[in-house]
Amino acid sequence: MPQGAGVADADRLRQAVRADYVLQCAGCHRVDGRGSSRHGIPDFRESVGGFTHLPAGREYLIRVPGAAHSQLSNAELAAVLNWVLGEFSAAQLPADFTPYTEEEVAAARPNRYDDVVPVRHKLAETLSSMGFSLSEYSYGSDRKP
Repeated sequence: MPQGAGVADADRLRQAVRADYVLQCAGCHRVDGRGSSRHGIPDFRESVGGFTHLPAGREYLIRVPGAAHSQLSNAELAAVLNWVLGEFSAAQLPADFTPYTEEEVAAARPNRYDDVVPVRHKLAETLSSMGFSLSEYSYGSDRKP
């Protein structure tokens, strides 16, 4: 294998995952991850990594409707989740962060939330008590506990 081929392959993979993000997620969360608080779409930047400190938070990122209902395969969704976390919220990840796997996504994804709003609010409350600050989430704010 020519020198640098591994780097080129890794770069192509990162670009493919970024393209999946752009095609499947950026319509709401925007290319730069800033979301749209006016429309209830949370900002990923310096925030979304906090969810990975809780098992229920890891699962939430898989099961949230935009992810769970996307056209991405389980492997592609795992790759996009890992890319989003590294790209937009690496500083919030636990020191022992374990990347998402196809198997983890496949196990959690079929269990769709009936109503994601109270789940998000409960996770935010728990994470806040742990010192994490999540981005504003105005969607369903009239249903906060």
